Amino acid sequence: MFQNTIRGLDRIFKTNDYEKLIILVAGLPGTLKSSFIYNLMSLHLQNNPDYMGMYATLEQSKESLLKNTSHLNIPTCDRLHIADYNRTREMYKDEAERADFLDLTERLIVSMKEEHGVKFVCFALDSLNALYTLIETDSAQERRKRMYYFLKLLRDNDLVSFLIKEVSHGPYSDKDDENYLSDGVIELGVRETMEGKKRYIEVLKMRQNEHSMKRFIIDIDDNGLAIIGPSVDDRAL
Repeated sequence: MFQNTIRGLDRIFKTNDYEKLIILVAGLPGTLKSSFIYNLMSLHLQNNPDYMGMYATLEQSKESLLKNTSHLNIPTCDRLHIADYNRTREMYKDEAERADFLDLTERLIVSMKEEHGVKFVCFALDSLNALYTLIETDSAQERRKRMYYFLKLLRDNDLVSFLIKEVSHGPYSDKDDENYLSDGVIELGVRETMEGKKRYIEVLKMRQNEHSMKRFIIDIDDNGLAIIGPSVDDRAL
């Protein structure tokens, strides 16, 4: 998955051990978090015809997601199932207090695994921010406990999982529960280069793998996303 998918990603990863990893993908608005992960999963499934995955979108609709990825020339894969929570939220709009979306997500994962078995290999949640507003808990401690068991469910089902989180500044903080619960942390951001502002990717950690910790520029062309660089500039925005 870290190799032979998005062009240039093998510039960052020297190894390709991704099974059962839980990866936090954090960044500012407009840094291609959703598009990057959708692109990565689609290409991985295209390369492995027996596999399938699920992309759970809590904020934007399925139509909006596909419109954005199409605009960026990102390929789709019919074996990447999109779970559109906007429609589900509309169904629960008159009984929001009783709608437990974390429980719904867990049931979707278990159902997919029961139906497809070992073919169901990858999962993405877009986003943690939206999920936290929908989790029915009495305290932050209870939420942490529920998230711990949610991540355990992902591992127990042998999934490589991507948890997308929007931040207002650098994502890597000891105060964020997801950072120490996750096996990997990928930061997507914007930086100033000699050619102007550019989007970048930086892998802050990825257990089981050898990888660069430099910031690499993300480019968009007629063939979709590509990793170039690293940039010689160190002036982050």
